[in-house]
Amino acid sequence: MIRSSNSGCFGFVASSLVLAALAFAATPAAAQKALQKVKLGQVTSTSLTFAPVFAAQELGFFEEEGIELEHLNFKGGSVLQPQIASKQVTFGFTAVETVILSRQPGKDPLPLVFFYNAARGSIWETVVLDSSPIKTLADLKGKKIGIGATANANVPLTRAMLHDIGLEMTKDYSFLPIGVGAPAFRAMTNGDADAYNTFDSNIATFETTGTKLRTLDIPQKYKNLFSNGFVAHQDTLRENPKLVIGFGRAFTKGVIVCEANPEFCVTNFWKHNPTAKPKAANEQDVLKAGLHILHSRMKSYTYFPGGTKREFGAYPDNVWRDYVEILFAGGELSTKDIDLKPIYSNQFVKDFNDFDVVAIQKKAKQLK
Repeated sequence: MIRSSNSGCFGFVASSLVLAALAFAATPAAAQKALQKVKLGQVTSTSLTFAPVFAAQELGFFEEEGIELEHLNFKGGSVLQPQIASKQVTFGFTAVETVILSRQPGKDPLPLVFFYNAARGSIWETVVLDSSPIKTLADLKGKKIGIGATANANVPLTRAMLHDIGLEMTKDYSFLPIGVGAPAFRAMTNGDADAYNTFDSNIATFETTGTKLRTLDIPQKYKNLFSNGFVAHQDTLRENPKLVIGFGRAFTKGVIVCEANPEFCVTNFWKHNPTAKPKAANEQDVLKAGLHILHSRMKSYTYFPGGTKREFGAYPDNVWRDYVEILFAGGELSTKDIDLKPIYSNQFVKDFNDFDVVAIQKKAKQLK
């Protein structure tokens, strides 16, 4: 059948419109609206500590909130936080010490607000090789303590902890930046560093190499401190609360998924970060190691001590005061008169937890 050029053109256009309509109808509602790009910064390279984030990405939780993530890595909180303060990074996952210190007299306060308490217990530990003669923190006198970087936000807290027992930096011990991962592990096994002050999942990764480690006991007041949380510029909370709420809710769903189905979260993390997957002949051994690393951080993400309401993202007011007391006693703060109100917010906690938890758990358990 021969058509005129006009009718052929009309048929082509009509067909195109039908196809476009069908494509649109098949597109998820979240994808039909423009997504807002969110630059998410970390204080080190991406690891299984972010498995809940990648689970939330894979399952479309961020997309449902109108968010598209861009991951950025930095070397320490003191490097990341100025990037958030200058609005080059939207949200950061970091510790609180640097922001507290910026609020003392004579300093330029960072215009940052911690809006989501993620690692609800302390993630920082000091470890030594099991064969080391070092048994207590006091035995660190005259030793080199490995740290990830001098810009790490936990460094002031560690200095304060050692100050408590009469040890002063330079005079009694020194910090040695050795990074994280394989280079740091070599520095420890080679004896370049006598001890390693680092975070939970990095220690767990070290343990998966077969190296036996011992953790030095720390005072209880330090164990009770929350660690990394999500922080944003104060303008972001004021001008775009919907974005903050959406991000926090998506992350919370990711935590629920990883709690219910850790195997999915490990394998999904490697799917998104294939170079992070260890090379080994036995897949079961690789998965076992991954689960060990993830579990080390999930303990903090889901830490709700006796009687505490299971409310993700919430900051306990008293622990902020504990931080100030500890940093002041350790000589890191010039005064205890620190106004903490501008530094953190619990205003969106109800929204972060506003979803059907049972439905997410059920969905998670069906994932493979």
